[in-house]
Amino acid sequence: MSDREEEPPEVREPACLLCQQSEADPDICGEKLQINGFCVHEFCLFFASHLLHHPVHRVGLRIFLPRDILDVVSREAQKVRA
Repeated sequence: MSDREEEPPEVREPACLLCQQSEADPDICGEKLQINGFCVHEFCLFFASHLLHHPVHRVGLRIFLPRDILDVVSREAQKVRA
């Protein structure tokens, strides 16, 4: 075990659902968006494959719907396991 104590889960920064980074440089990954329990970087959303863009008047993370983000995360997780 390391000398550094691990922080309790409620103190840690949430990780992006797409890149899995919790403390990424905002100049590289964009602003971290946290809405409805989702945490994603703005640029991760824009560069995620097959993520559908919806009209701005629809409710979601900027122009992305939460269900679409979860679909992308699920597809990417399957690629990693394969």
